[in-house]
Amino acid sequence: MDVEETLSFDLVRQLREGAATVGVCWDNVDLQGLQHRPYRQDRLALAVHRDHPLAGEVSLRFDQTLEHEHVGLLPSTAVHTMLRRAAASAGKTVSYRVIVSSFDAAIRVVAAGLGISVVPVEVAATYRPVLGIKVVPLTDAWAQRRFIVCFKNFDALQPAAQRMVDYLASRAQRPSTAKS
Repeated sequence: MDVEETLSFDLVRQLREGAATVGVCWDNVDLQGLQHRPYRQDRLALAVHRDHPLAGEVSLRFDQTLEHEHVGLLPSTAVHTMLRRAAASAGKTVSYRVIVSSFDAAIRVVAAGLGISVVPVEVAATYRPVLGIKVVPLTDAWAQRRFIVCFKNFDALQPAAQRMVDYLASRAQRPSTAKS
C-alpha cells in the first residue's frame, strides 16, 4: 500500500482515473461517480499566542480575526482557498505575515508570537499544553468539516482495500475527544 497526501479535488480525479484506489477527503468536493462512507469530522479553530488580544475570546467568527496578521498554509491548499473566500464574503482579505507548509509549522509560528492561524482543534489541542497557545473555536458553518472514505466501487476493490475501507469507516463511529 502506498500512502500519499494530496488535495481533495486531486484525489477525486485520481480515483475517477484509476490512479488511486481508496482515499480520504473533505466532503466538499464533487463526488459524482464515486461511492463513499463517512470517516471523521473536525472543527477549525484559531490558534493564538497566549498574550494575543484574541486569546481571551471563548469563540469567534472568522471575519473577527481579519484585522490581525495570519499564519497561513500554502495557496494550493483547500484551507487557504476556503479562508480567502470567507474573507472575500466579508468584503475583506486575509493579511498573511507568514506562509508555511503544515499545521505543525503554523502552530510553532503562532507560539513564537508572529501571528494567528486557523487550524483543526485536534491538531491545536496537541500543542496547547506544550507550547502554551490558546485555541479559540470558530463559529462559522464552514469551520465544521466532514471527511469521507471514497472509492469507485466497493465490490470491485481487492479484499485488503475493502478491509481498509471498513476499518476507516468504523473509525467514524468513535467521537472526537479533543478539547480546546
